[in-house]
Amino acid sequence: MTRRYEDFDEFCDPDNPRTITYDDAVNAQGRIRKYMPDTPFTISHRQREFAMNIFYKLETVQKTGSFKERGALNALEMLPLDKKKLGIVVASLGNQAMGLCYYGQKLGIPVTVVMPVSVPIGKLQQCHNLGAKVVVQGGNLYESQRIARAVAREKGLAYINGRDHPHILAGYGTLALEILEQIPAVDAVLVPVGSGGLVAAIAAVIKHAKPECLVYGIQSEKMPTFFKSLEAGERVTLPWLSSVADSIAMPNVGINAFHTAKPLLDKMVLVNEDWITKAILHLVEMERLVVEGAAACTLSAILSNLVPELKTKNVVCILSGGNIDAILISRCLDRGLAAEGRLIKFKVPIKGTAVSFQKLLSFLAKGGYNVKRLFQDRVWVENDIYRVEVKLVCETRNLEHALELKRLMEREYTNTVFETEPFNDKYTCPCYVRKCC
Repeated sequence: MTRRYEDFDEFCDPDNPRTITYDDAVNAQGRIRKYMPDTPFTISHRQREFAMNIFYKLETVQKTGSFKERGALNALEMLPLDKKKLGIVVASLGNQAMGLCYYGQKLGIPVTVVMPVSVPIGKLQQCHNLGAKVVVQGGNLYESQRIARAVAREKGLAYINGRDHPHILAGYGTLALEILEQIPAVDAVLVPVGSGGLVAAIAAVIKHAKPECLVYGIQSEKMPTFFKSLEAGERVTLPWLSSVADSIAMPNVGINAFHTAKPLLDKMVLVNEDWITKAILHLVEMERLVVEGAAACTLSAILSNLVPELKTKNVVCILSGGNIDAILISRCLDRGLAAEGRLIKFKVPIKGTAVSFQKLLSFLAKGGYNVKRLFQDRVWVENDIYRVEVKLVCETRNLEHALELKRLMEREYTNTVFETEPFNDKYTCPCYVRKCC
């Protein structure tokens, strides 16, 4: 049996990886600029706090909310005429599919999307709304890609690997060209990394045009696939785990992406999930920007002080996308508040009387604490049948205010148990560092 009939993608061949070049990105820019204006950048409002000049590159303003449109449009423009008529098939977690669907509809190219069963309903619906045929199959992206290739062989469609096709990656490189045009004094570019397509394309362009400019890849420590691959010197596969940065939680890395990025990247940084939620919270509260978890990874590396060598430098944080649904952003904001010590969870046993409740709530109000949630447990209470266990989530101004709450509660109610890190050693996460005397 020849390779033509195997489950094989000629554009992503491990025996013949493609290198993405500066010229590929320049050519892609010539193709897509007639449809896609340059995205803006904005300067951080908190320059003094960070001691560096931070520029946010806003890919969140793209028509479908992420940088993936760049690669999608370039790949569609590069299709042979017969394939444009028959259509394409792609497997995606959402962002890449939405980009292909949007420009497929604009260019009159039929699009079939294969999505894993875990994909958010909102992203699935958006692909429907953009006229695509959506097939929900596969437990993860890798399985969906295999199904998509089978559909392509069966129906004669063009299969596009949305995360590693060389035409997709060349389109991503246009983002770096814009950065060099808009911020010529850039010293470092921080890029979120999943399977590696974006960081590979950006490194290819930046290192050709401005070799002294640093290119850092930022990845969640929950799914450090690209980090581990660079460490091993070859592509590795990890078991999939859910992450707040869901769009870059990839169990494997791209063939072309890894081949291109490996000799060019200056540094890979792993960030804690709590720091990602802190970055989402910071961008919403301080910068008035709404981003998804993957996009927040770049700022999280700065917030967690993992790149101190960039102090006083001109640093570009790529905010790669803003496709975060209402439920998830609510959870991320609450988790970010908890990680900063601004949401505190604790339980306290009191007498089950109105007077005792009034005393507890008055005590909290006097200290300036806002009760967000309250639950009374009258059944599973040890010893005293006349007592209730009150479980509370309180909002505080900052970590110092939260620590004061702990001191006051433990003095007034000796049996208070705090469950929120960093107040309970059992739950303390690596992102909280105790200061010694």
